[in-house]
Amino acid sequence: MPEETVLIQPVAVARDRDGWWYHPDIPDFGGGEDPAPYFAWTKEQGLELKGWHSGDELEDLPDEDAACTAWNPESPGPEWFLMGIFDTDDGPYVQWARRVVTP
Repeated sequence: MPEETVLIQPVAVARDRDGWWYHPDIPDFGGGEDPAPYFAWTKEQGLELKGWHSGDELEDLPDEDAACTAWNPESPGPEWFLMGIFDTDDGPYVQWARRVVTP
């Protein structure tokens, strides 16, 4: 009997002291640099992803806010939920997800 897929759902967001946060139901993919397992999982979950770097949104922050505690990116819409706010080589990044509706 095939294993039933448990779909990730929106949860309350409690960012850490530096402003970072990951959805607690995202599996651990081994911490590698290869994003393929994550994207395969999101496809299996039926998720559409949307994300962007902080860019100009953090341009005017004071130097002591080296992380992203003052960055509060807005959801692209009411059906989107937060997957994470995390650091990348290109600076802070936010990622949202929504369930893909198939007709």
